[in-house]
Amino acid sequence: MSQITIQCPLVATESTRQQLWKLMAEKNTPLINELLLKVAQHPEFETWRQKGKHPTGIVKELCQPLKTDPRFISQPARFYASALAKLL
Repeated sequence: MSQITIQCPLVATESTRQQLWKLMAEKNTPLINELLLKVAQHPEFETWRQKGKHPTGIVKELCQPLKTDPRFISQPARFYASALAKLL
């Protein structure tokens, strides 16, 4: 599994850094984890695993209902895009 480092210039104000951390730790990471779980629980997962790839639109399809999930609401659109990009 790869690791991605979040970079935030130290010149940003403390409140900006805190807000970014909160979005990443409390919203984006759980969103990615939820998407990983949904992909793994999909009935076609074993077929995708054997092929070494999943259909291009499946992650986006699985993400759509999460946009209205109270756990992930109010997250910036670029964070959804980032989550999708990590799983494609």
